[in-house]
Amino acid sequence: MMPALVLIPGLLCDQRLWSSQIAALTSEADITVADITQQLTISEMAAAVLERAPAHFSLAGFSLGSQVALEIMRTSPMRIDRLALLSTTHGGLLPPVQIALRRAIATIERGNFDQYLEAAYPTYVAESRAEDLCLKRSFLAMAYTIGPAAGLRQMQALLAISAAFTNLDHILCPTVIVGGQEDRRTTPAAHETLAREIPGSGLVIVPNAGHFTPLEQPGFVAELLQRWMTS
Repeated sequence: MMPALVLIPGLLCDQRLWSSQIAALTSEADITVADITQQLTISEMAAAVLERAPAHFSLAGFSLGSQVALEIMRTSPMRIDRLALLSTTHGGLLPPVQIALRRAIATIERGNFDQYLEAAYPTYVAESRAEDLCLKRSFLAMAYTIGPAAGLRQMQALLAISAAFTNLDHILCPTVIVGGQEDRRTTPAAHETLAREIPGSGLVIVPNAGHFTPLEQPGFVAELLQRWMTS
């Protein structure tokens, strides 16, 4: 029987975020992509993932999905065989991102979802990707599928995280932390802090990538996760 792997997408993302990684790992694992679009809090999202997951599984989260993964590690660490945290902090948002997200909520609540997405895209990717129309189409397609109502729920859930997770030094499963070299939302320094707080974790900084490492450097991240799953 193949090992189970649960992938948790990020804010306004769906399974397409992981398409390259799923293709690379399909022979290595039985893969499920979690849905965190219906819940109101990080704890509710974590509970929903656990309810649908097998008894034991490997877990990879991206951005918001990594915050959910850290909540799962707080409540149910014995169910997790290995952990991958992509584009995330040790708990919540960096102060400039908190400000940006509150502005985003106000923009979306005024009915300007399109305006928010157009302004947000360049802040999520490496500078060289700002004019990458293929990548932008992927970003927009996921966001429009998830929609503004779910996006607002996810944003509010992120803003409600008020402090770092306190159990990080108790995470004992094999853990890799992945960040983009040009990520302005969860900076390399934030990833370094998280890596220091999880004993024995590995840190990989992805070159030529901003926040969206699975889409900006799909082959690099797929190969990385293959090594993580099979090591």
